[in-house]
Amino acid sequence: MFPRFAPVLLSTLAVLAVSACSGIASADPASPGARVTVQPALTPVPTSVSTPAAEPTPTPSLNAGGVDGAARGPELTVEFPRADLLDVTLRDPDAKAWRLVVAGTGALATDRLEIVVETGDVGPAITVTEVQQGEVVSVMDLTGYLDGTAAAGGCHGTLPVCIDSSGFRLPADGDGRFTVRLQVPDPTTPLVMTGGAAGWPSEPFVLGPWTDTESFQTQ
Repeated sequence: MFPRFAPVLLSTLAVLAVSACSGIASADPASPGARVTVQPALTPVPTSVSTPAAEPTPTPSLNAGGVDGAARGPELTVEFPRADLLDVTLRDPDAKAWRLVVAGTGALATDRLEIVVETGDVGPAITVTEVQQGEVVSVMDLTGYLDGTAAAGGCHGTLPVCIDSSGFRLPADGDGRFTVRLQVPDPTTPLVMTGGAAGWPSEPFVLGPWTDTESFQTQ
């Protein structure tokens, strides 16, 4: 049983995850509306190209991120609508499953919250797992939240991060985009976020290897 958190949140939860790798960019988390995008990094290829007359180089935005339309794999975007809120988006049109891992640092480095969304034959399955000191302490199934049968959400026991099922935006119409709003009661505590995606390379409902983005730290 999960004790209740506020009117709609329960007390503990989290999500399952695994690993792989991609690219990163950052922004100032204290700035409202800041946006950070992380994608797989591409290896530049030297080419011989004639150089046009020099023009002033515009200063890139701090929130521009490492976006490259030719990159393949999951894209992680972190937005800061408010100091105590994070909107985290994973986008991969080829994915059949999406994973977000929110971990601590320092003494809390082995604590994490894992959210996994997997395409199903009827609807997406959502699992939230809470890990403390490397051990799973609770698992919550939010699969039924769309029809009102799932728990509303909850908070990690040691990390300042909470979720509410009303803050989920699930992939639809092949856009490959999963978004979740995270509540961060203590924005001064650094959190490390890593996104991942997996497909069905051989047969339906059998996930292939995960491909992860690089990590983004809020502080």
